[in-house]
Amino acid sequence: MALMPSRRALLASVGTSVVTALAGCNASETDSATPDGGTLVTDYTVTMTRSTGEHPPIVAPREDTGDAGNAEETSSTPEPLSIHTIESESGASGFEFADDATNVATVRRLVSETAYASESVLVYQTRIGECYRLKLNYITRDPDGDPDVDFCQVIRDAHTACERRARDHVAAFVRLPFPGSEYGGFSLGSGGSCDPIPERYRNGSESA
Repeated sequence: MALMPSRRALLASVGTSVVTALAGCNASETDSATPDGGTLVTDYTVTMTRSTGEHPPIVAPREDTGDAGNAEETSSTPEPLSIHTIESESGASGFEFADDATNVATVRRLVSETAYASESVLVYQTRIGECYRLKLNYITRDPDGDPDVDFCQVIRDAHTACERRARDHVAAFVRLPFPGSEYGGFSLGSGGSCDPIPERYRNGSESA
């Protein structure tokens, strides 16, 4: 079945952003480009959960933006989680999900079956157009060992009912084949088109 023209037109409206963060810290936007060098990471696992409306799929934990010594700040509602690393079983146990979140059993299985002595889980939650789905394009690791995770957005199946201006929430859980102690930060890109893996990283087939 051919896509409706209005759905095709959505492809031109998706922007690109790059986020960098220290492991275990809040993310911030940057204009930095992916550094040269490094290797392609292929031995990873990714699964996603999605929710509609105003509430994101991850209910807890939330961003820790308040100051413990400032009652006025801590009384406000923390922002929904946007980017996070899970480095231990205790860190994995605090996740709670919205009632309408999809695929929760699979997400919980990925988190619980991760061997945190040799693996870690990167969590990325964001808004997304109702007519799109988030896809993990590829992962690389720079010479310092820090991961660079590239997401993209692809249009959903033509039979999926959606509104052009409506927005959902989506959260990706990515199991990385190395522990959080091996990297001090990471970069995360999220854009419209799923660009090819850069030539310098191509050393065989890779898929998510």
